[in-house]
Amino acid sequence: MRVSLIAIFVFLLAQSALAQSTAPAADERPGYLLVMGTATNAEVLGRYARTLPPIYQKFGGVYLAAGGVGRGITVLEGEFDAQSIIFVRFPSFGGPNEFWWSPEYRASVELRKGAGTFNVVKLAGLPGNASEIQGKPAYLISIAEITDRAKLKPYAESALPLVRAAGARFVSVGSRKDIELLEGNFGNVNVTVLQFPSLAALRIFYDDPAYQKIIPLRQSAGKYTVLTVDGFVPARPN
Repeated sequence: MRVSLIAIFVFLLAQSALAQSTAPAADERPGYLLVMGTATNAEVLGRYARTLPPIYQKFGGVYLAAGGVGRGITVLEGEFDAQSIIFVRFPSFGGPNEFWWSPEYRASVELRKGAGTFNVVKLAGLPGNASEIQGKPAYLISIAEITDRAKLKPYAESALPLVRAAGARFVSVGSRKDIELLEGNFGNVNVTVLQFPSLAALRIFYDDPAYQKIIPLRQSAGKYTVLTVDGFVPARPN
């Protein structure tokens, strides 16, 4: 039976609360892990998940979002083959690699064998986005196979003012050469992550007739999967 990643990982939020408070000083470019998974064995996945909080804490990893399709994740465009997403921020660009290749995590990931299938990628953050998040944000994640980049220019020129008006900021923007595949399969795609102040603000932006009017411009440039992911801020220690 297929089981959701979110059901197993959500309990880690409280356990990982100290991760943010003990993280090393942030540099100008944070790093992110984007985990897209389909779990098949809850018992194996749960055993693995229980080992993670101290490892994330050591390397400053903070959960920004975790959800399943229909449970915090909405597919707005295209097809999304995975069941769930985990989105984690590290205070430095090298943080995801330090975490991923650490002896602690290498031992932990052995426990995940047989739990399902996972695609894990490292995304580069943008300068100035390592600051603490306020409120309960939401993320618009775009995964795209671009076939004609020239067609994206008029879309970008029209979309940027709408993004700014919505109070959103770019978290990560990268083509395949900027994305490091740590596990699984990932095609020749671009990934863009936008952070909105709230899920409501995200939906107002996306449903705005002005934005809906320019979506065909973007879609003419390639094949898109667009997701909304309801985010959260880890609990702060008392």
